[in-house]
Amino acid sequence: MRLGMFVSLAFAMMLSLWSLPAAAAPTQSSQGTAVVALQQPAGGGAQAQPSGKVDVDINVNRGGGGRWYANPLWIAIGALAVIVLIALIVMAGRGGGTTIVRG
Repeated sequence: MRLGMFVSLAFAMMLSLWSLPAAAAPTQSSQGTAVVALQQPAGGGAQAQPSGKVDVDINVNRGGGGRWYANPLWIAIGALAVIVLIALIVMAGRGGGTTIVRG
């Protein structure tokens, strides 16, 4: 029971730390908030039209090998496997006595 609670708390803590957006963002030297103001051109409310053709190619099937061990899915599977392995080792180390039922 205690081991299950410990594993649940550890998993929740890891999940909460991994999901923090501040951990993924690069740190800045100042603690202030940056405000950006955009001004309209002097020509009035008319928007400038882009010139030329924009070619957008979104290809999710890039192919190629890549590093499978850098994939977040495999990292998560490996972390879960390590947790299960540690739980099995701890449970085996505690030993299992026999239960005697006397009637």
